Amino acid sequence: MNVKDRRRKNLIRLKASKNTIVFLAVTFSGILLDLLTKWIVFANFKDTGRCVIIKGFLGIVCSENEGVVFGYAQGRNNILIFFCLAAIGVILWFYKNFDRSGLLSNIAFGMILSGAIGNLWDRIFHHHVRDFIDVHLGMGYHWPTFNIADSLICVGVGLIFYETLFTKKRGSMLTQKTVL
Repeated sequence: MNVKDRRRKNLIRLKASKNTIVFLAVTFSGILLDLLTKWIVFANFKDTGRCVIIKGFLGIVCSENEGVVFGYAQGRNNILIFFCLAAIGVILWFYKNFDRSGLLSNIAFGMILSGAIGNLWDRIFHHHVRDFIDVHLGMGYHWPTFNIADSLICVGVGLIFYETLFTKKRGSMLTQKTVL
């Protein structure tokens, strides 16, 4: 094989599929959206207390969560950084080893990865996750404060469930690729 053929072969390896480009675009857009909203909210609302957007339903309140969902594992940032890194590794393994031919799966995995990276960023550089979306349902129920990264993860997982359960190619996203 001459040099020209090797270069051509290497270029072919570097070409990204349309779906991989979608995955990367969703990932980078999600990270940017998460970090940008956190920066805007914490720069403008940190000292204002709760800011009501829709009375009795939606508000903004700056919250620093040193734990995980619902405030568990408070003060264990180093362990949580490790778990975030492990989760990112698992997400990338799933993305690499399972069927990613569908547009929806690439969007879903991009959303999940961007959410994990956004919260990891906070843990590394702020030593806590910055939450700010405050949802109330009527007078009696208050959902724990969350952020865009949390939303991206939840919607991404929801899309995976939807694709797996309700599309014509049942189980397509979670079907492992066969290697010949």
